[in-house]
Amino acid sequence: MFSRNFFSAIALQTLVSTASAGIAIINNHCGYDVAVLSTLTNAQTPIPAGGSWSEGLQGHQSLKIAKDPNLMWAHGITQFEYTVADRLWYDISLIDCVNFGADGGVDGANCAGYDAGIRLEATGGNCAVASLPPNTHDPTQAYFVWNDDLSTKSCQPGEIAGDITMTLCAGGGAKRSVAGRIQY
Repeated sequence: MFSRNFFSAIALQTLVSTASAGIAIINNHCGYDVAVLSTLTNAQTPIPAGGSWSEGLQGHQSLKIAKDPNLMWAHGITQFEYTVADRLWYDISLIDCVNFGADGGVDGANCAGYDAGIRLEATGGNCAVASLPPNTHDPTQAYFVWNDDLSTKSCQPGEIAGDITMTLCAGGGAKRSVAGRIQY
């Protein structure tokens, strides 16, 4: 038979473990709304232009971000992927939203944030940054095909306590006036 104190200790340990793992944050600096689908909760949530969204880091997750919520399961999502393991691993994936032209060019018009840059960074220690400039094809900063493994970033071993923040349209987009209204 387990005591109430035993269950309280387990609940406290779980709370502390989750809290120490940090938070996944999406900042939408774009001049348009996006929607995020969390694989943790399987809930789709709108993020208005200039808004933010967050959830606690847990295990391995893929946060799916779409300009058009109707394309959430189609060819129209930017992904913010992370794994909490021996260290914190994370990446930007555009696999499910870019199109490659016959000339080798990349069309990322369906990708949330691609038109004004995407930045993914972790806090809390010695952590690499993924920074994709606007309308750029750089497989060292984001996945464009399944084996762009150079784009996976991490913190040094043992440094998993920070938050990870993805900023869509990191080079600009939505602007707020003094009155708090979003201007484009």
